[in-house]
Amino acid sequence: MEPETYYYQIGGFRAHSDGWFQMYDDKPTIDAIANYEGPELRPGGPGAPVELVLGILHNGASYVLMTSHQMWAFVRKHHLRPSPKRPWRVDEFASLSPIYFATKGDLQDKLKTYKVKSQKNKKDKWDNSPANRGFFQLGDRGAPGNPRADFETQRFVLYRLFTESATPGALGLINPPWAGAIRVISIVVNTWHKDRRSERFDNPSIIDVGWTDVMMPEYLESRRVTETVHIKMKGLALKNEEQNAHGTTNQDGTVDMLYSDIRRLFTHDSANVPLVLLVHDEEMVRGVLARSGIDVGSFTSVAALFQRGQHQVARLFASPGIDLNYTYRNYRAEGPPDHLPRDA
Repeated sequence: MEPETYYYQIGGFRAHSDGWFQMYDDKPTIDAIANYEGPELRPGGPGAPVELVLGILHNGASYVLMTSHQMWAFVRKHHLRPSPKRPWRVDEFASLSPIYFATKGDLQDKLKTYKVKSQKNKKDKWDNSPANRGFFQLGDRGAPGNPRADFETQRFVLYRLFTESATPGALGLINPPWAGAIRVISIVVNTWHKDRRSERFDNPSIIDVGWTDVMMPEYLESRRVTETVHIKMKGLALKNEEQNAHGTTNQDGTVDMLYSDIRRLFTHDSANVPLVLLVHDEEMVRGVLARSGIDVGSFTSVAALFQRGQHQVARLFASPGIDLNYTYRNYRAEGPPDHLPRDA
């Protein structure tokens, strides 16, 4: 399917679903979504969980969404008026990932966290819901980066592309050409946890280092591992430690030997096969890799691997052939306008 470029908010502050059944009451909407058995909301078939989209904004706030395709199918089935509010654009989100609701109660509990408190006498209203108020209060003073979006991209989007259990287009993504082959390295640097020296990242007391190198999604089918290595630093290895039963172990490691092996590990000549690195304690791992001669400045987030579909503002609002006076009466008689997705 073509990448979605517009999304419609379900519940919460200024939601597109507000006028569907009863203003500011999510219960009829929740009932209708939970009872919807069509493939638009249940791609896994009748009885499978409802699948919607979780959008994480660039400030870290989140909303539950329907794709354009889902929204048009839903309002048509229930003879509802489409929301006149401008939809969310794909580029307004730092991440879009599938979110599943096995029961009506699950959906109800999630949307309850987006309930806003009354702001009757306030001129500038904002999302003060339990789910989002902290992110809007912090504004630009929040933590650098967007760990929530990164987490969703890694946990759901990347893994579900490997397992072919997510549709890239529904998440606003162009189907990536590398989905059939991507190299994944998981590496852990173990140091003395009581080390509080200011220079511990520049001159760490390394106990041992381990890594596993696989190709995805091949690994999910064959369980074949390129290599698993465990290097214990000479004189610092822990006593009575379990042996590595899945790869090679070097119990007399030195710093020079470690750095040489890391350089070998990160030799990656295939331009068409991305390399994804999984780490714990990013700052420590970055330091060790940099001292090994690895260009850590060239590393990017996993999100950079994905290419999103582009919303076409000109086509949506000003292109010849699109009736800007398209009305609810037209919709009831003719279905969605030509510039928005129709039911399959």
